[in-house]
Amino acid sequence: MYSINRLYTRDASKNWKLAGSDGGCRLTTKEPAANAVLLDYISSKKWEDVVDFDDHLDDITKDWLNPELFK
Repeated sequence: MYSINRLYTRDASKNWKLAGSDGGCRLTTKEPAANAVLLDYISSKKWEDVVDFDDHLDDITKDWLNPELFK
């Protein structure tokens, strides 16, 4: 089974849009340091360790505030 992740962003008119759907393939942020952090998180798959509130409801030992995420 394959998992396909899609990234959506909000444009100036607050509509959701598939990132890269305008012909661009890259997502960039206005803060250069954020790009480096995002690249590290994506390449090391740290995003798999993110716990959301739904995960917390399934297992209350999982902290949905993710205090260890940026250490």
